[in-house]
Amino acid sequence: MLLTLPEEVRQLLHLVQHHVFMIYQDEDKEYYFLFSEGMIAEQFSIPTKTVRNKTLKAVFTTETYAVFYPNIVKAFEGESIQFEARYNDRIMLVSLEPVKRDRTHNEIEEIMGSAFDITTQKKAEEELRTALEQERHLNILKSRFIYTVSHEFRTPLTGISVASELLQHYYERMDSENRLKNIQSIRKRTDELTTLIESLLTQSSAESLSSMYKPVIIEPSIVCDEIIRDFQDTFDPPTHKIEFDFESYLPEVQWDKRLMKHIIRNLLSNAIKYSKEGTVINLLLSHKEDTVILEVRDNGVGISDEDLQHIFTPFFRSYRTETIKGTGLGLSIVKEFVEMHGGKIDAESILGAGTTFKMQFPVTVKHDAIKHSNGIHRNQHELVLV
Repeated sequence: MLLTLPEEVRQLLHLVQHHVFMIYQDEDKEYYFLFSEGMIAEQFSIPTKTVRNKTLKAVFTTETYAVFYPNIVKAFEGESIQFEARYNDRIMLVSLEPVKRDRTHNEIEEIMGSAFDITTQKKAEEELRTALEQERHLNILKSRFIYTVSHEFRTPLTGISVASELLQHYYERMDSENRLKNIQSIRKRTDELTTLIESLLTQSSAESLSSMYKPVIIEPSIVCDEIIRDFQDTFDPPTHKIEFDFESYLPEVQWDKRLMKHIIRNLLSNAIKYSKEGTVINLLLSHKEDTVILEVRDNGVGISDEDLQHIFTPFFRSYRTETIKGTGLGLSIVKEFVEMHGGKIDAESILGAGTTFKMQFPVTVKHDAIKHSNGIHRNQHELVLV
């Protein structure tokens, strides 16, 4: 057996990012280090002087040995092997080559091995994979965006075109009721386009809105009730009912009323859109320690676990809701606005049983709360399907 290395060779190995080693086996098929040299051997405290004639099982961790063992068995059977293995927190590319001392015999006496640190390369590969996955995801979002926007624009534009042509060609033949009906149709479709454009502009400028963020110290239940009433007045006749429950003692918060209006209106609109007519939508306002909690619950179609992880991604829309109008922008904007307030938003859902959006906002006054009355307040509002 080769027991020593020339000093010149040993010094050379210390200059390269390699681990060069030799392994032999005894009669009991146990594997031992014959020598172990190189910069990596020094870094991992496994130079020849430390590991010579020690078993691999005694030197390596259980995880590393479990990777090495089957490959060493193959190498002693005459195969040239290459594989990846972990040395502590580093990833190594290991090569094993059978060594035959006597060319007249096929007996393999030792295995010559080398290991090269590829941790940096593996990290780069992972980053590249992540970047490619993000690029793929962005391409999917782009396709969804083009489809969604073109579809959403086409529908109201078609309605406007039809109604305006009817007025142009048949105005004299129409009675006042039909004229008004077509004019109202044009107005309704125009409002849809305006809402769509506002959503797109809001999303594109969401990051710059932080400079426009102007919160004031405010009582949350009053703000919510005002927003719900304003939302209710926009539609007629009612098809849904909203129940607004809030605790008697609520701390003040710093809210931008304009942004909170957008948050609550969007969540209520979604709840109505994805719930059957006549069902109840709940808006709950409570607090815990230094946090005010705002929840919007519905009993609608629900969201699958697969889709739930993507609902705050811009332009994401589940195939389950493709027949329902929407751009896939609303929730991403809501998340932006909630985070501007220093809050966070989460969603829980069960298919066929409904969805709950839970927002948590930091309180302004930690030692005080505003008293309304004993118990829980409930305000009910009739809402319509939009």
